[in-house]
Amino acid sequence: MKKIISILLASSLLAFSANAEGMIGVKLGVGTLDGERTSDPSHGTANANGSVDHEYGAIFIEGAINDKVSVGLEWVPLEGQISTKDTTASDTTATVSDLKTLYALFPLGDSGVYGKVGYAHVDLAVDSNYDHNTVNSHDDSAQGPMIGIGAQLDSPIPFIDVVRIEGNYTKFGEISITTTDTAHAAITRTGEAELMTISVSLARSF
Repeated sequence: MKKIISILLASSLLAFSANAEGMIGVKLGVGTLDGERTSDPSHGTANANGSVDHEYGAIFIEGAINDKVSVGLEWVPLEGQISTKDTTASDTTATVSDLKTLYALFPLGDSGVYGKVGYAHVDLAVDSNYDHNTVNSHDDSAQGPMIGIGAQLDSPIPFIDVVRIEGNYTKFGEISITTTDTAHAAITRTGEAELMTISVSLARSF
């Protein structure tokens, strides 16, 4: 997936290199990651849900491929950790890092409102400190489609050309993890997640 994103980004950069309008910016926001366990043989058909909220930052580069559509790549250069609740018997931590989203942006009318569609990819790692549980294998990434809507305004800040207020929704596909513990043989559990973000961006044209 990393190679695919790199190829698509390179193609996008070539597509808008002949255009004068490009943009680079930073984004600050808050996000909610909701996860759902979709299968767990050790608990029958019982599923579980959980969520975590956190602030985040991102950088992005974007360019116009015509007078209506722009393409860009957004990267969150931060690492986040999600730990099991203190009330659980295990001590497990999931680490998410390098969230990247390749997207297209297009105007919705003439008021500065725009729509956004893309595809996101995030790296995953799992670590268990529970003596009776061993992580045998797990998916090392998750990916899925993204949609969003936002508003672009002229910036009152010197050296900044535009300000954006934006909301995005990303649906990650199913991932799996296989573990072994003292009570069970190797068990493969699956789950999926969705990410909702609200952000403010500052960008400068080039």
